[in-house]
Amino acid sequence: MKGELVDGNFQFMSVMFVLPSGGGGGGSNSVAQEVMGLARLGIDARLAVNEPNHAKFTAAYPELEALKVPVVSYAEAAELAPHMASCQVVVATTNRSVFDVNNARVEMLKGNPKATVKFAYYVQDYEPLFYTPHSDAWTKAHQSYSVLKDAMLFAKTKWLCDMVYANHGIRVMKVVPSIDHDVYYPDLKHQNSQLVVAAMLRPSTPRRAPWRTARILQSLSRKYANLSLQVFGATAEELRATGLDLPPSVKNWGVLRRSEVPDLMRQSDLFLDLSDYQAFGRTGLEGMACGCIPVLPVLGGSGEYAAHGRNAFVVDTRADDQILDAIHTFVTLDAKGRAAMRQLALETAADFTVSKAALSELRIFRQLAFGEN
Repeated sequence: MKGELVDGNFQFMSVMFVLPSGGGGGGSNSVAQEVMGLARLGIDARLAVNEPNHAKFTAAYPELEALKVPVVSYAEAAELAPHMASCQVVVATTNRSVFDVNNARVEMLKGNPKATVKFAYYVQDYEPLFYTPHSDAWTKAHQSYSVLKDAMLFAKTKWLCDMVYANHGIRVMKVVPSIDHDVYYPDLKHQNSQLVVAAMLRPSTPRRAPWRTARILQSLSRKYANLSLQVFGATAEELRATGLDLPPSVKNWGVLRRSEVPDLMRQSDLFLDLSDYQAFGRTGLEGMACGCIPVLPVLGGSGEYAAHGRNAFVVDTRADDQILDAIHTFVTLDAKGRAAMRQLALETAADFTVSKAALSELRIFRQLAFGEN
């Protein structure tokens, strides 16, 4: 029987994560892999995905079907409500899903006022930063942290916990971050004839600083003849449409599938994440698991795993000179120095497993559902 240990026996427990997303992004990857981690522990773990994204999401994560994780589709609150009613814990995962879950709770309580479902919000990012201050989207994101009354909020970095508390006075519980080591792993026998520097270039997400990244790549192409510069995240047409110019020497892989990103990381020596901030910086840690050293923004939660000059470079991405100095430091290291950084990066990434993350979430769900400490 699946669930919680009570007097030597397991009491049934079911958890549903509500994720209105087509998958592929860092937050979606985190939720999907941790739901699978809970399922492997024997928990009745489920997902609810909004109707427009359902087919894309299930195609992005075929492992869910292999593990028999239910992925239900919903179009509106009335359709989500009966799925929630059969669970002990329902978890919102984005600011939009908070409102979906809250509206569904209203519908559920109309039919069953005594329903005992507990609610949580898995804070993946500080989402007001996504929008223009005081716009309608910003206002909804700002409200999302308090909409689900009596909900437990949890997040994977201290930075996120601190941001929500500083801006809303709401305490957020800390869980363990994870990466999927079945997908992100090194190829230590691989040797490049020249150093490979990879970067994500996604103009659809301004906070990921695509113009800054392109500017740094221009500088690198002028300064270093011995670097192979490679990018992913957008097609050549998308880059042209947004006015992003890359030197002819930069290889653009376009939009990579989830399974293709680690292939590029395994072939790369340095990964540039020059975002304005990173709530966690999953791709940087995934790169480390592949043996690739990341350059990461100092603003945000990368301090959960990144130690400047040891297993990564952590810089103020608002200062081009800091970025370029970090890259120059790595480029001018001898082979022994780069190997030492790679070893530390691999050791660090090995600590962030899906099992640890799932167990840390199970602990707080037990507290929420059964009142345990």
